[in-house]
Amino acid sequence: MLKNISDPFIIERLTFFKDKSYEFMHLKEQEAKKLIKLMKYLENKINANLKFKDEIVRTIIFNLLLETAEFLPQEKTKNDVVLNNPKEIYFQFLKLVMENISQHKGVNYYAQKLHISNKYLIQIVKKAVDKTPHEIIDAHLLKEAVVLLGNPAINISDIAYRLRFNSVSAFGRFFKKHSNISPTDYRRLQNLSH
Repeated sequence: MLKNISDPFIIERLTFFKDKSYEFMHLKEQEAKKLIKLMKYLENKINANLKFKDEIVRTIIFNLLLETAEFLPQEKTKNDVVLNNPKEIYFQFLKLVMENISQHKGVNYYAQKLHISNKYLIQIVKKAVDKTPHEIIDAHLLKEAVVLLGNPAINISDIAYRLRFNSVSAFGRFFKKHSNISPTDYRRLQNLSH
């Protein structure tokens, strides 16, 4: 879904993906008709023999998600993290990671921004998704790297620099560790699939 998308975290910001739960929405008739029309369009493209079928289908699904998100009720904005609400702290942590991933990779930075200890942040994230904050940071960093690698105009050394790696080889080791393929090979395979 995220291939060639300029903002790799946009899907996470769609509130109906929070908590890994299903969201029920009450739609007006014209809203439901709009979504049904998009789904029928998607079905037609899935069944068609098209040269750029994957890209077209991906774009329609993405459009469908964004159109659906438009019908969600507006959330009340919260400026401060409620320290007695671990769930809210977890979502604030995710938001901070999405906003700062290219600049900050250390758990300590995020704990300080949330005004909590590293240990407490680790407990909250572990309880929420059974992962460490470091694993979440690495996953988002990998997404960012994949998006940047999808743009052939940006060379790999620039990507390493943008993502604040000490060297191209450090970026290469990170990418290979988390995707089992080197950045160069990943980019070559992406070019072959087009």
